[in-house]
Amino acid sequence: MRQQVSEREERKNYNPVKKKFLILFILFVSVFPLSAQQKVLVSLKFSSQGNTLRVVLEAEESFLKRTKVTTSSTQIKADFPEPYTFTPPQGLPFELLPAEKSLILNFKEKGETKIFQLSSPARLVFDIQKSDIQKKELSAEKQRPVLARGLCIDAGHGGFDFGITYGNASEKEIMLSLAKDLASFLAKQGKKSFLTRRADQYISISERINFVNQKVPDVFISLHSSTSTGFVLYSPRFEEQASVEAGDFYSLSSRQRKYVQKSKALAESIGKALKDEFKAEIIQREMPLPILNSVASPCMLVELPSPKYVLYDQQMREKVIKAFIHGVAAYEQ
Repeated sequence: MRQQVSEREERKNYNPVKKKFLILFILFVSVFPLSAQQKVLVSLKFSSQGNTLRVVLEAEESFLKRTKVTTSSTQIKADFPEPYTFTPPQGLPFELLPAEKSLILNFKEKGETKIFQLSSPARLVFDIQKSDIQKKELSAEKQRPVLARGLCIDAGHGGFDFGITYGNASEKEIMLSLAKDLASFLAKQGKKSFLTRRADQYISISERINFVNQKVPDVFISLHSSTSTGFVLYSPRFEEQASVEAGDFYSLSSRQRKYVQKSKALAESIGKALKDEFKAEIIQREMPLPILNSVASPCMLVELPSPKYVLYDQQMREKVIKAFIHGVAAYEQ
């Protein structure tokens, strides 16, 4: 009798769901630590011959095939598909910044990078030629005419007019920072520049127009932000049926007419430079904007990607400035 009662209690306490859960838990606990510890080993080697620096990354072939590589004249970035383990070698001639799933190589000198993916063993090979690109840039720099009357830079918005905002970032602050950086770069190159505002202050459209026409610059660029991820460039357009009152309000609308074609050429040159630098689509538009139609200089207005999608850190600002400088240089030639 007691045996029958014991058997009934065992059957009552037996739960197949609990048993399956227990088995899965044991398997998870035993397998997970092993999988968590098994990171892909990545090794780095480098060598230098003449003007070429060779950097080699070795790892599993499937791992390297899923690795995304981006390069610039001074940087190589490898975005790996998963975390990895890595021990950097000693005596590197460049800066190395490893992260959980990426590896960044920063170089002191500019160069042109060629990438090869090889097997047996699986590896990514980067050949960086250091001198050719510098010679080309120096040669191009010597050929560029100096802006005799200077470049006028208009940082959009200011003061109580924040422009487009995202979190703590605002259009008025980003454009002022970019304008100052561009002016600083031009000063180092021995070129003149003028800023419509140098601080966080509100300046009306008519005040900006009067400032530009007092300076009579070779080029006028107004900096703004778009609401999208792309670049939008505006050049002047005159509406033949526009009211006389609108022109009289600024009293300057006829001054831009003789510069319209030059303004279009300027926008096209800077648009091409931005496209080459960012590999992005550039939208070109013609609009009868007062800030453009009323200045007596070749001019354009550019909307940069929204701070919602782009971080305007030092690297981003340097890329924008580089494109502007190359675009203005191409326009002058």
